[in-house]
Amino acid sequence: RPPALRPPRALALADKVANRREQPTEATCITEMSVMMACWKQNDFNDAPCAEEIRMFYNCVAKAE
Repeated sequence: RPPALRPPRALALADKVANRREQPTEATCITEMSVMMACWKQNDFNDAPCAEEIRMFYNCVAKAE
């Protein structure tokens, strides 16, 4: 049985690749996240002593978005 859809052009590979540039995604807030995780590790993953570090990380994420 023939295919239901007909392609607009012949199905063949092109001689060249499209020159599209993907936008590089930069990692943001890495410093704030590492400071927050280091604080958690020093305080047995308790949020109370690390409230300032957590706030700084969330502020950075909000600015990045």
